Amino acid sequence: MKGFWVIGGIILVVVCVGIFSTSFGNEGSEPTYPYTLGKVIANPSLKIRSGLSTEYDCIGLLQKDDMVHIYGKIDDWYIIKTENNLVGAVFAEYIEGSYETEKTVETSANVETAKTSSAVLSQNEQIFFNLINNQRIENNLPELQIDENLLNVARLKAQDIVENKYFSHTSPKLGSFFEMLQNNQISYHTASENIARNRSADGAVESLMHSESHKNNILSETFNYTGIAVVDSIDWGKVFVEIFIAK
Repeated sequence: MKGFWVIGGIILVVVCVGIFSTSFGNEGSEPTYPYTLGKVIANPSLKIRSGLSTEYDCIGLLQKDDMVHIYGKIDDWYIIKTENNLVGAVFAEYIEGSYETEKTVETSANVETAKTSSAVLSQNEQIFFNLINNQRIENNLPELQIDENLLNVARLKAQDIVENKYFSHTSPKLGSFFEMLQNNQISYHTASENIARNRSADGAVESLMHSESHKNNILSETFNYTGIAVVDSIDWGKVFVEIFIAK
């Protein structure tokens, strides 16, 4: 029982962090912690507990096929957040998904420049990047190269779209992607941006290739560097951002 109290204290800290950031975040935003997306497979519902045991109170219910953010796993329990920002613990067996790090980039409402990060791509970003370059290879074009600074800007833009729930080349907070390039001291001769929302990288690339303007960006002979980002979204599955530049 003592172990339950210790673990319960961990969950309580997570819950308090969620409440604090929701109440006191800048302009309605809150700090973002690494998470993955999960889907409820319990039928018909799944109880959200205040601690890592059925002995803890039920603080909410999830229905089958509901989507949640998974922030971590302790023993057989996931720490999750719902669409209504309710944070608690659920039995991992009833969630389709897994907890992996390196899924999001931390941002806040008053941040206007990209954070420093490694040029290593996440698994989803690598898949998306490979699919884009495959299109170029099939059309006898040289592969695009990743620019680390551009990668940071793309991740910042994708996370901003997810957090602020808009879908546009112009961010209400960060401005146009041209302004973002300028604010992050990225030099270029010409630049453009593709954004997509889809459940998979294959679906995103397919939809982009069916749009003349987006296809022209992917198959441009001018562009030689890119920055890409893939961020999970409860609303849209995944948000894809790709910024192209010519140096």
